[in-house]
Amino acid sequence: MAGIDGLRAKLLAVLVAFALVPMASIGIISLMEMNQASMDVQNSITSLSTSLNRSALAVGPGDADQVQLAIAKARQYDEFFLRIASENELVAGYAATSSANESCITPPGIWVAPTGSNQTISERRDATVRSLCFPATVMQGLHKAKSSLYLSYIGTEDGVLVVWPYSNKTLSNTALFGYKDMPYYSEAKQKKKTIWTGPYVDGKGDYAITVTTPFFRDDEFAGIAGMDVSLYSIYSDLSSIKGRGYPFIMDSSGLIIYRPKNKPESGLKDLFVTDNFFESTNPEVRALGKGIIKESSGSIVVGLGKGDGYVAFSRITTLGWVLCIAYPAEEMSLPARYIDSGIRDVAGGVTSGLSDASRRVWDYALIIFILTVFSVLGAGLWLSRRIDGQIAAFAGAAERISQGDLDVEVDTTGELADLGVSFNKMAQGLKGYVARLEGDAVLRGGSGKEMAFLEGVKRNLVPAQVPQVEGYEIQALYWPSEKSSFDLYDIEDADGKIAFAMAGVGGDGVQAAMLAIMSRTLIRASPDKLDPEKAISDLNSQINDHGHGTNLACFYALLDPAGHKLEYVNAGFNPPFIVDPGGMVDTLGGGGIALGMLDRMELEKTLIPIQPGDVMVMYSNGVIEAENSFKKQFGIERLINLVIKNRDRPASEILMAAEKDLLDYSKIKVAPSDVTLIILKRSRL
Repeated sequence: MAGIDGLRAKLLAVLVAFALVPMASIGIISLMEMNQASMDVQNSITSLSTSLNRSALAVGPGDADQVQLAIAKARQYDEFFLRIASENELVAGYAATSSANESCITPPGIWVAPTGSNQTISERRDATVRSLCFPATVMQGLHKAKSSLYLSYIGTEDGVLVVWPYSNKTLSNTALFGYKDMPYYSEAKQKKKTIWTGPYVDGKGDYAITVTTPFFRDDEFAGIAGMDVSLYSIYSDLSSIKGRGYPFIMDSSGLIIYRPKNKPESGLKDLFVTDNFFESTNPEVRALGKGIIKESSGSIVVGLGKGDGYVAFSRITTLGWVLCIAYPAEEMSLPARYIDSGIRDVAGGVTSGLSDASRRVWDYALIIFILTVFSVLGAGLWLSRRIDGQIAAFAGAAERISQGDLDVEVDTTGELADLGVSFNKMAQGLKGYVARLEGDAVLRGGSGKEMAFLEGVKRNLVPAQVPQVEGYEIQALYWPSEKSSFDLYDIEDADGKIAFAMAGVGGDGVQAAMLAIMSRTLIRASPDKLDPEKAISDLNSQINDHGHGTNLACFYALLDPAGHKLEYVNAGFNPPFIVDPGGMVDTLGGGGIALGMLDRMELEKTLIPIQPGDVMVMYSNGVIEAENSFKKQFGIERLINLVIKNRDRPASEILMAAEKDLLDYSKIKVAPSDVTLIILKRSRL
C-alpha cells in the first residue's frame, strides 16, 4: 500500500500543478462576468426528471422487488384463509357423517328452534342434537385453538343451532339468531360448496368475514357449518408495514375494503379521493382499478395530481380480493431514485453555473482549457506508460505461475515496489507449499496434489482481517468447498473508503486458481481502484490478454463512509440487495456479461445512498444453490426473508442467523460449491 500511496501523491501533485493556475484564472474571470442564473433551466430539467421517472418505473413491471413483496404477502394471506376453510370443511364433514350417540355428553351451546306440537319433528330434532355431539366437540376444540375465530356454529335444516362461544348454559332455548334468514345459508345451499361473505364489523368493532360450508346427509341438504373470522391480524400485519409503501385491499368491484387509518403522504392521497376506484373522476385511477382486477399480479404506474404513483399488487385467490401496495414515484426503486436524484442535482448545478458571460470569458476559458488538456495528457501519458509497464510485469508473472512456473520474480522498484515484494513472497510461498506436498502426492496421486494445492490457494486468498469503519458494521462468511471451482472476495481500506470485491471464476483447477490470484492481485494493485468502472475494465483487458479463455463474474463496490454513498459496477455476478429499516427490499442493478467474454466492455457505474439502518447483502452462488435432502435449493427468497426478519439486529447476528439457517437447511458444513456471504449494515442515527 505504500507504493500506491506514493503513486497517489505524485498524481495529486501533477494535477494540482496543472490545474491550479487555469482553475484560478477561469474562476476570477467568471466571478467578474457572471450574472444571475436562469430559472427556466431549473424548471425544464425538473420536468425532464418527472418524465424520466415514469419511464424508469414502467420497465419490468413484474420483476420489481415491490411486486415480489406484494406476491409474498398475498400468498401468506391465502394460506391463512385456506387453512380456516379447511378446518370449517372438517367440521361440516363430521356433521354429515355423525349419527345419534346416546353415550356422548352433549356440550353446552346447542340451541333449538321452538318445537311446536308436532311430536315427530321434536323427536327428529332430539336425534339431530345427539348426532351433533361429536361435531360440536371438534368445532369447539378448533375454535379454542384459533385466536382469529370470532364465532363458530353448525346450523341444521330442522332448526338446531350449535354455537361457540355460547352465552346461555340452558339447553333447548330458542336459537339466538335466525341463521336460516342469513344470505350465506341459502347461497351455500344453492352452490353446494364453501363460500366467503363479508367483510363486516363484528361485535368487538373489528372487521370480520364469514366462511360457510354446506353438508348433506343421504344426498339431501342437512345444514351448514360456519365460522366468523376476525380480520384483525391481517389488517394489523398490513398496518405494520413501514417504510415507503402504503398498503390497501380492493375487492373485485373496485371497492377499497381496507386501508390504514393514517393518511398516505405526498401525492398518494389523490389515489383515495373515493372509496371505489371504478367511480373515480381521474381516468388513470379508473384504469388502475380495471388493470388490477384483470391481472393476477404486477405493477402499474398511475398519474396523480402532484406526480406519479406506483402500485404493486397481487391477488388473494381464496377471496377474490387484491392486495396492493402504493408508493410515491420519487421514492421508488433504484432506477427511479437514481435518475431523480441525479437530474435534480444537475439542475441545481446548471442553474448556479449558468450566466450571461461575455464572449471574452469563453475565449479565455477555451484557451486555458486547450493548454490544460495538452499538459495533463502529456503528464498522464508518461505516468500511464510507467504504471502499465509495472502492471504488465505482474500479469506476465501471474501467467507464468498459471502455467506451473513458480520460479518468477518481479521488479521491486517504482511506485508499486511494496506490491512487488508481496508478489515475490507469494510466489516463493506457493513454491514451498508445492514442495511440501510432493511427499503426499506419491500416496494421494496427482489429483490429490492438485486438490491440496487448490485448498491452500483458497485459504491464502481470504483477507486476514476485515476493515471496520465508524458508523458501519461489516461481517463476512466464507466456506471453501471441496470442489476445484473458485469464489474469491476481498475487503480493504482504500484511501479512507472501503473497497468490496466478490467474484466467481469460470472453470476449475489450477488455471482457475491462477486467474483468482491474478485478479485479486491486479485489483489491489490498480491505480484506478477508486474508480470502479476503470479498475474493472482494466481487469477485463488483462484477463483477455493472459487468461487463456477463462472468465470472471465480478462485483466491485466502493463505500464512502463520510458521504454514505456506494459506487459499484457488476459484470455478470449475483446482484446484491438492500433491506431498509421498514423491511422494503431494493435489488442493485447490473449483471451483464462476465469479464473475459468480450475484448472491450462498457460497464455502467452506479451510485446509490446508504440510509441509516440499511442492510446490504452480497452473496455467491454457493449460498442460494445449497440443497437440502430433497434436492431443493436454499434460494434467494429464503435469504431475503431471513435478512428482513433479522434486519434490526447487528450485522454479526444477521450473519450468524444466516450461517445457522444454511447449516440446518443443508445438514452439512462443507457446501457443494464455495459459500461467500458479506453483510454491510449502516448503524441507526
